[in-house]
Amino acid sequence: MLKVLTIAGNAFRETVRQPVYCVVVGIAIAGIALSPSFATFTLMEGEKLVQDMGLSTMLLAGLLLAALSASHVMTEEIRGRTALMVMARPVSRWSFVLGKFLGVALAQLVAAYLLTLVLAMTVRIGVPEAAYTKLDNALMGAEAGAVALTVLVALAANFFFDKPFPSSAVFAALVLLTAVFFGFGFTDKELAAVPYLSAYRADVVKACAAMFPTVLVLTAAAVACATRLSLVGSIVCCSLAYVVGLFNEYVLGRYAATSVLAAVPYAVLPNFQVFWMGDALSAETPIPLGYVALAAGYGVTYAAALLFLAMFLFESREIQ
Repeated sequence: MLKVLTIAGNAFRETVRQPVYCVVVGIAIAGIALSPSFATFTLMEGEKLVQDMGLSTMLLAGLLLAALSASHVMTEEIRGRTALMVMARPVSRWSFVLGKFLGVALAQLVAAYLLTLVLAMTVRIGVPEAAYTKLDNALMGAEAGAVALTVLVALAANFFFDKPFPSSAVFAALVLLTAVFFGFGFTDKELAAVPYLSAYRADVVKACAAMFPTVLVLTAAAVACATRLSLVGSIVCCSLAYVVGLFNEYVLGRYAATSVLAAVPYAVLPNFQVFWMGDALSAETPIPLGYVALAAGYGVTYAAALLFLAMFLFESREIQ
């Protein structure tokens, strides 16, 4: 396990140092933070649109990061013969695949955590649907200041200490956005004292937590594809898995109870509707923690199955 953790740590550092990781996470954060601007004229449905856009942005960002990161840490190392050097130490092939998966999954967890913070704060700030709508201007200013300070810290770390800008920005954002989120947990929009964290919608955080297993499944699928395919092939296969997971319930779920031909693929193929909590948020239906745990168990189980497939594919691949 020490070798697995070493490979995972190296894969995590390689992932967060990639400019594309910083770009995807930055665009996703900007998209979520600016989503109230697109929801201004939705006839009092702005909060619903912001929540749906936020969850969709998390899922799409997870798809892109899964395909791009897995291709970088797997495909590029196999082509560059770095994988052959690692396994000559010796390191078993299953350890190599598991370590790479854990490293990319940790990077995905960091991205999902940042997007969860931003979405929870954006929902709390509110949508300017009418002139009388009260916004949390203090939190809005603090969030914008944290983003600006993140850029300045990353620039300073790169200029004075020669640290990579992408990883410096990610770690600075972790600290600063976390400080803003929890620092404003004592007050409401009027800066009046409230029970700690009660000003945030807990169900938004639960919905984001339920979404992460989807990203985990996509990451495992990307690692499996990266053992044999190029970047383009991995993106195509992951996009196909993404589409299948989204429409499995609508296409096959309605016939699963009456047809074996539909029941078998319905059970085998991923079902991402299990993780989608957008409808519950819109209806203001409480999201039980027990359901989030069950959804997480389903996602981890499916990701483990894809990870075993990745190990099988990599075990039989010839590396020269």
